[in-house]
Amino acid sequence: MKTKYAGFQKTVASAYLLSIFAALPLYMRDGFYMLADAKYLFFRSVSMIFLLLWLSGAALSGVCRWRRGHFPGEVRRGRTWDGHSGTDGFAICFALFSVLSYVFSAYKDTAFTGFSGWYMGLLTQLFLVGGYFLVSRWHEREKMVSGIVWISVTAVCLLGVLNRMGYDPLGTYEGMDWWEWNRRNLISTVGNINWYCGYLAVAVPLLLYCFWAGEGWKRIPAGAVAFVGTAAIFLQGSASGIVGLGAMYAVLLFASLKELRLLLRFLETVLLLPLFCFLAWLIRMDLILPYDIEEIVERIFTPFWGIPLWLLAVGAVALRMIYVRTGKDCLKDGRALRAVSLLGAVLVLGAVLVLAGCQISDEIWRFFGGFSFLRLDSAWGSGRGAVWTAAWKGFWRSGFTGCLYGVGPDCFARYFYEQESLALQAPILWEEGSIYANAHNEWLNMLVNQGILGAAAYLGFFLSAFARFWKRREGNPRMTAGMMAVAAYGANQFFSFGQVVATPLIFLVIAVCEKECRRIDREKERLHG
Repeated sequence: MKTKYAGFQKTVASAYLLSIFAALPLYMRDGFYMLADAKYLFFRSVSMIFLLLWLSGAALSGVCRWRRGHFPGEVRRGRTWDGHSGTDGFAICFALFSVLSYVFSAYKDTAFTGFSGWYMGLLTQLFLVGGYFLVSRWHEREKMVSGIVWISVTAVCLLGVLNRMGYDPLGTYEGMDWWEWNRRNLISTVGNINWYCGYLAVAVPLLLYCFWAGEGWKRIPAGAVAFVGTAAIFLQGSASGIVGLGAMYAVLLFASLKELRLLLRFLETVLLLPLFCFLAWLIRMDLILPYDIEEIVERIFTPFWGIPLWLLAVGAVALRMIYVRTGKDCLKDGRALRAVSLLGAVLVLGAVLVLAGCQISDEIWRFFGGFSFLRLDSAWGSGRGAVWTAAWKGFWRSGFTGCLYGVGPDCFARYFYEQESLALQAPILWEEGSIYANAHNEWLNMLVNQGILGAAAYLGFFLSAFARFWKRREGNPRMTAGMMAVAAYGANQFFSFGQVVATPLIFLVIAVCEKECRRIDREKERLHG
């Protein structure tokens, strides 16, 4: 009975993982028309079915154990709650605070399912947590599942690159002219470029990791797909994607500094960036991009990318020859890791000081080029400066209950346009009549919607997961993929928002890595008696 129950739950977990990670990003009911609604309905239906199957199986197993007289003894010995992590605790707290936010919300009609077109309400939050616990308890490594996910990610990334090059294999742009907003701002099978960018922030780290960690002939297709993934980030149309790309590469660099062999792998992954930009210039790639980044991206594709491409290639070859001939690994003593860590801290501190100086002095601002992104004003980040300021002030005016529990899951627009009378207009490049449905910063948006308690639990979930993976990275290289995805998602979401494609995916990545952490911990317990 126990074996049958375990097999059933593992099947449910694998099917759920495939449905959300492989099928959801590809799912389109009627092209781009009402695509957000279609994605949400798919996510809601799949989550409801598989979570009910899981809970039904658990209830049936509990009844059977109780009838045999085993269940009470296990409760007394504490086995049913054995092995819960801090990440689990934050997930439970987030679900609890989401419910409380809904209870105290004045907009319960919106708070339950979420704002129209976004659907990040209470129901979605509970499904996120439920999916996390299902997969983190019952997922097992299966080559077939990994292969299907890999194919799905490849298809979504490749289609995005083809769309930007003017190709339309699925016919989703039929009837649209190249200058229309929809033609330039909807992409692949995910739609909105910010949604697509959030998806890439979770998916591309997995592709880069496969290329970095792969062995033998498998590195050839892994490298090709990683190349497509980095190209998709460059072409998708949101600047936050570049920030996410930097975050995932930063994590990969730190993971690579413990062995010279891994550092060589890292250099090979970095080579993908100048290689794509140089090839784009070489073939005079004609692109269809959002108007606000068209000139910027075209300036990126220059022959100067041949210089870093050549330097990285020569450096990688030279290091490999030295390593092969001498057999010495100069990174084993850990000095390089400490040096890069110190350098990284200095660079971050320097960037903070420069940014602060640009706000205070025009001379400092002009000295560093006078770029608009260095000056935090209302126009900064396509209007994000203004909406962040308004969101912060509105949060403090929401009262004690509002500060503690928020205005309700996904109720940002209801609160600000009805209570705060938000006068901000969406950027002119957006569709006519568009409004700010969220703060365009997931962490600030969570603070407004679900208050200090909800935001703390949500942020704690990601930070604790990253820390948990970091501690176990030596024993399991797969933790690197999880850290890359968490870092890239966190960086991207500083300028973006949660939605029913990317957010379920990052919860599942964390869940898969959490299952690996639990396996590592069990093996350590067995070894130490």
